[in-house]
Amino acid sequence: MDKIKKKIKDLPDSPGIYKFFDHSRQLIYIGKSISIKKRVSSYFSAKILGPKTNFMVKEIAHIEYIKVFSEFEALLLEAELIKKYKPFFNTVAKDDKSPLYIKITADKIPQVTVARQEKYQKGLFLKGPFPSTKTAREVLRIIRKIFQYCHHKNPKKPCLFVNLGLCPYPYKSKESLTSYLKNIGNIKKLLSGKSKLLIRDLTSQMKKKANLLKFEDAQRIKKQIENLQYIRTTYHAPAEFLKQPSLVDDLVMLKLESLKSLLSLPKIPRRIECYDISSLAGNFATGSMVVFTNGQMDKSQYRRFRIKFTTKPDDYQMLREVLERRFKNNWQIPDLIIIDGGRGQLNVAKSTVSKLKLTIPVISIAKRYEQIYTHSKILPISLPKENLARQLVEAIRNEAHRFALSYHQLIRSKALLKI
Repeated sequence: MDKIKKKIKDLPDSPGIYKFFDHSRQLIYIGKSISIKKRVSSYFSAKILGPKTNFMVKEIAHIEYIKVFSEFEALLLEAELIKKYKPFFNTVAKDDKSPLYIKITADKIPQVTVARQEKYQKGLFLKGPFPSTKTAREVLRIIRKIFQYCHHKNPKKPCLFVNLGLCPYPYKSKESLTSYLKNIGNIKKLLSGKSKLLIRDLTSQMKKKANLLKFEDAQRIKKQIENLQYIRTTYHAPAEFLKQPSLVDDLVMLKLESLKSLLSLPKIPRRIECYDISSLAGNFATGSMVVFTNGQMDKSQYRRFRIKFTTKPDDYQMLREVLERRFKNNWQIPDLIIIDGGRGQLNVAKSTVSKLKLTIPVISIAKRYEQIYTHSKILPISLPKENLARQLVEAIRNEAHRFALSYHQLIRSKALLKI
């Protein structure tokens, strides 16, 4: 047991799957989590696990894991591995029920749901099997936030999901049905691992809508692309992780090396800090500091700031305040600072860091064209989406924006409750 506990300390605090083996190195269980370390440690720290889980924990003699980039990838990889190895303690291997699939019917208005495998039907789309109803529904929950779908056949009465904005109600009109069928096609691509093709198609659609001055439609598609990129980053199918279990670490290292080369840094930036400001016309202003250690989120190091600046709204002054407050603390000095913004934000950050007599490389990234600004170049750096350094900088900036916005919304909600 001491050997197992030592192994747990070395597990990553990142999304992925974990595998439990018994003393004869027989695979007995496969699980997934957004934090491998926290989930595995819970098996050995919880006092009440239930008789079946207690029995399984006593059998564990060895632990292995595969890191992935997102919760979505972890769900699909778990399903693929359970399907392949059928471990004893997993649900599918323990009952006699037929496997669970995500089903998209071949109806005129396709329905998206979870079902047991059925007799083949022309046009029927099945993805799976999944280890449990919970897992399959988790996959659908994530998808529904990007591409709304329908699972009811009552054209006269809209369901609750219509009111929540999670069902497009394709029965409403011919136009809504056409839009819905596009969503169904996108869901199929997403579940089939064709994310690069999907993002390319959506980008093309967004540009066409913008050219036709249909800016609301273009903005909706842009949001779909952003959500898709957020939950899946650069998506990798389960087969890729099986072929190369160290894929996450290998790709992250390539991105760090690419960033080092792009910025001519003296060494690979092991600790990267990114800052973002979120406010509503200067009200409820907040700042975020996210930290990526060795190219991956290090949430234990995240910090958030309630802006104290009280004069007229000034993003530059807010950023300066956050940086000055950050460096008053005895926290580890970063190898690189990323600022969400353009040349103006970069100049403020650089002058603040210099004033504090720190020699830390600072760059900024502007959302509109995703251009990277540096102090050594007059013009911003424009890189293709496929560039690894750009992907890393974008991912870090997006996380800083998400973290700042979540704190800003929390403060606004608390203020509204006091009214």
